[in-house]
Amino acid sequence: MRIVLDANIIIAGLMGSKGTIVILTSQNHSFYAPKKIVDEIRKYKKEICEFINQTSEEFEIDYKALLIFINLIDFVEYEKFMDKAKEVIRDVKDADYIACGLAVKADFIWSNDKDFKDIQQIIAVKTTEQFIEEGKLN
Repeated sequence: MRIVLDANIIIAGLMGSKGTIVILTSQNHSFYAPKKIVDEIRKYKKEICEFINQTSEEFEIDYKALLIFINLIDFVEYEKFMDKAKEVIRDVKDADYIACGLAVKADFIWSNDKDFKDIQQIIAVKTTEQFIEEGKLN
C-alpha cells in the first residue's frame, strides 16, 4: 500500500505512540510525505522534547530513525497537483499532503486531523485507530 503521512503521525511516533511506531517500522507499506514535513516537525522540537523529557540530541536520533522509513517527495514531484489540492482542502498548508497523495497514487492519507476526512473527498483518509482496526498491518 502507498500511504501519505501527515505530520501529526510522525509527531505521535516521536512522542512514543507504540502503535504508530510499529506501523511505521513494519515495512509492510510504502510511506510518503512532502519533503517540507522535515522542517514542519522541527518547529515542534522543543515542545516534543519537553513533553517526553528528551534532549535535542535524542530527538534528532529518533527523528532521523523514523525518516528512514518515509519516502520524502520534493515539491516539484507533486506541484502539478497543488491547484486541485487547494480546491478541496480548507487549510491551504495541508494541500501539500493531498497533492503528494495524488502524485504517488496513494491508497490513503494517514492522519488524525479531522479536516482531511471531513473536507476533501478525493483521497481516502484513515486515522491511526481506523488503520489498526481495519487490519492494515500486514
